[in-house]
Amino acid sequence: MAEYEGIKAIKILANMNRNYRIQKDIPRVTIHFDAAFDSRNFKSAAGLMGWDLRGELLVLKTIIHNNISSPFAAEADIQNKKPCFQEIIFQHIHRSGNLHAYRLAKDALDRGETFYLMGDELKHHIFASERRWLRNPD
Repeated sequence: MAEYEGIKAIKILANMNRNYRIQKDIPRVTIHFDAAFDSRNFKSAAGLMGWDLRGELLVLKTIIHNNISSPFAAEADIQNKKPCFQEIIFQHIHRSGNLHAYRLAKDALDRGETFYLMGDELKHHIFASERRWLRNPD
């Protein structure tokens, strides 16, 4: 009887359906974000920098916002963007670990400059050509 039960168990295992979920390669990036605020002109600038998993700089982006009442309004807006992402984690980084993004935002505010650079355009940008931000500081 023990042999029969063993055969029965094998037969059940052979008929089992197995479902495998294939996870597509979802690109993972680290984005550093900071904002600078000009209280005299009620403007803010956001600086974003994106790195891949190897620490290579992928993208630089700055955005100028007008009619901003406080620096809190400038940084709080990112929380409203959460539903736009499949997966997103926010972590606080001390200013000393986020100097690149802060400097990018501050320079954009001083110059009144908005840009979005990636690929070859990024390689020719002054910040990248100075090799200041080619590696993720983490």
